[in-house]
Amino acid sequence: MDLLNTNITPADGEQSVRTYCCTYYKSKFLGIQTNGYLGVTNKRVIYQAVGSSTGGKSVIQSEVPIADVSGLTSFKGIYFSLLHLLGVILLTGIIISILIPVIGFMAVLLESYTAFQVITWLIVAAGLAGSFLVPVKSIWRPVLAGVAVAGLVALGGGQLISNFSLWGLLGGGRSSGGWQLILALFAAIYALLCAFWYARRPTFALEINSKGGASTPISISSVSGILSISASKSLNAEPAQDAETMLKELGALILDIQMLGDYGIDKWKSQ
Repeated sequence: MDLLNTNITPADGEQSVRTYCCTYYKSKFLGIQTNGYLGVTNKRVIYQAVGSSTGGKSVIQSEVPIADVSGLTSFKGIYFSLLHLLGVILLTGIIISILIPVIGFMAVLLESYTAFQVITWLIVAAGLAGSFLVPVKSIWRPVLAGVAVAGLVALGGGQLISNFSLWGLLGGGRSSGGWQLILALFAAIYALLCAFWYARRPTFALEINSKGGASTPISISSVSGILSISASKSLNAEPAQDAETMLKELGALILDIQMLGDYGIDKWKSQ
């Protein structure tokens, strides 16, 4: 995508040198999902992100004359999102609280403890195996681990109930369900670790400073306040496909255009 030929009106004699798809925005709060582009021309450095939602069109745009650029500050890395952690723990907890009584009701319908054990162990195995098959960053990994937790709790609870029944007190009960509950504890720890890993989110930040002192005409924000829900702070920029390439090239690109003029422009356009 070339910003100058699509979304930006060029100035007299202005030509595009490079355009980077550098950021990705996704906000469930605002209903926005879009890419952000940084365009470098022979006259300007322009950043623009255009998104659409049910509420209408949203545009983020800022620019600075290329002759006024005095410095760059950038960051591409990982941050820990407390909101993502709380969200996935809540979702997993809800699924566990629903599955345990459902599995218990299944035991009543089957009227066979052996069949109940076989089916529940299959659920546990499917949950654990499925958690290893989905990507590490997927929300489904802790959820599937939670399915295994629910199955193990139901197995352990079922055996404990059997042991304290009249048949169990008379000596006909099965073995204690404590070991299934211990396995459930380990599975819960695994699910919690998966939730923590899911809460590690990518982020990206870029500031382009101008010669006007403290002025920062182009600022791509990384993660902001945990509890902030304002429009400007609910958008966390994640790195897009050209982010790393842009971080490597941008300083040299701007410096060549500033110092070499047309020769610098031709150099970068030919690459």
